[in-house]
Formats: sequence, C-alpha cells, structure tokens
Amino acid sequence: MEEFESEDQQIEAIKKWWKENAVSLLLGLGIGVGALLGWREYLAYQTDHSAEASDLYQAVQTQVAQNRLDDAHINKADMIRNEYSDTPYAALVSMAQAKYEFEHDNIDSALMHLRWASENSTEPDVQHVANLRLARILIAQKKYDEAETVLLAAHPDAFTAGYEELKGDLYVAKGEIAQARVAYDKAINATDGNASRWLRLKRQDLGSSDLDHS
Repeated sequence: MEEFESEDQQIEAIKKWWKENAVSLLLGLGIGVGALLGWREYLAYQTDHSAEASDLYQAVQTQVAQNRLDDAHINKADMIRNEYSDTPYAALVSMAQAKYEFEHDNIDSALMHLRWASENSTEPDVQHVANLRLARILIAQKKYDEAETVLLAAHPDAFTAGYEELKGDLYVAKGEIAQARVAYDKAINATDGNASRWLRLKRQDLGSSDLDHS
C-alpha cells in the first residue's frame, strides 16, 4: 500500500545502523554496569539478547513479506514486545504488524500497533515514522483530533516535511484551507528544493491566498 511505502527506506536505514553499531552501543552501556555484572558476562548477555530479538524479528518480517502472518509468528511478535522491549526490534515488529493488518483492512489493529511503536520505541526515528503512519490512517478515518495531537509532537528537522505535509492533509480534510496552504508551504520549504511532485500538486490545487495577491 502506498501509505506504507514513503518511510520504508528510513526504517531500513535504522535497522542497518543498529546492526552495524549494536556492539559499540552495548559497549558504552556496559561501562556503567560492568562492575555489577562483570563486563564479559554483561556484554555476552546483551549481544545474545539483541541477536535473539533480531532472529525473532526476521522470522516475523519474513511472514509479513509472504503475506501469511500466522498465530505462531504473532506469538513471536508478542514475545519481542514483552521480553525484548529494550531493543529496537520491539517497535519494528509492531510496525511490521501494523502494515500487515492495514493491508488486510484490520484498521483498528493497525492503529493499535502503530500507537505501541510510537509510545515505546527506543529509537526516535522509528517513533516518528510510526507517528506519520499513525496520523495518515487517523486522517483517513476522520479521527481528526487524535491526528492533530500526533502531528503536534516535537520532532527533528529531518521529519518536518513529513509532519507538515500531513498537517496540510488534515486541514484540507477539515476544510481549513488557509492553514493547509501554510502547512504545505512549510513542507515544501523543508525539503530544500526536493519536494515530491505529489506535494507540489496538492499545494497548487489550493491556489493562492488573498495575501499572495496583496
């Protein structure tokens, strides 16, 4: 579904970064607790812990990609959230389940998983990708107040274009055209000249404001 394609590259980059940097991150975390658990034991535990979460996640992700998420793999997803919530894979598996449920028209379930990822992610980038996907569905479901609350969350500059574009979509849906123009303009400006054709068309469709003619 188109709704879930725009941020997939960000998710892949996050997973790749975690895979490449997990050991160094665990090394830094281990310094503070090494005296209590023993450095080697702690590092071995954390490395195994992350590897186990990764294996479980890959199993669930494979099922999602094959469009056949069965009960056994749903249980694996639950295990990741319950026993490996300190790893990025807990939020990532919720994102994968949300995509699967959305594509099978289980909208409430998709929203539930996206909310979980947004509220529990250990990685800010994953949290904001979840927020954008959550807001997009909420707008389509006409749950405007909740969508606006999500879109008013503080976020890094890298996500400004995405947040502002969805604010524009929200305001259009609510009939607040002047505010939509402002949001779309902010989104376009945030792309440094790389705004998508679709975003530019949405802005053009709203025409010029009265101030543009003054």
